[in-house]
Amino acid sequence: MMQEGGEQVGRFKVRSLMRELALVSKQPGSHAYKHATVERPDIPNILNREFDVHAPNLVWCGDITYI
Repeated sequence: MMQEGGEQVGRFKVRSLMRELALVSKQPGSHAYKHATVERPDIPNILNREFDVHAPNLVWCGDITYI
């Protein structure tokens, strides 16, 4: 906003102006992902991390981590 008006503004100038106006910046926190602590009995691990198959279309798997 101030730069659009032709004023030179750096981070230290912004810091001092924010102090004068008693403004505090709030940064977004990091996302806390939930880690599984126990294996779910209602969702069995059928593949058991054995990804080597002997023929095509025997095993299909997918990842829905970010859906």
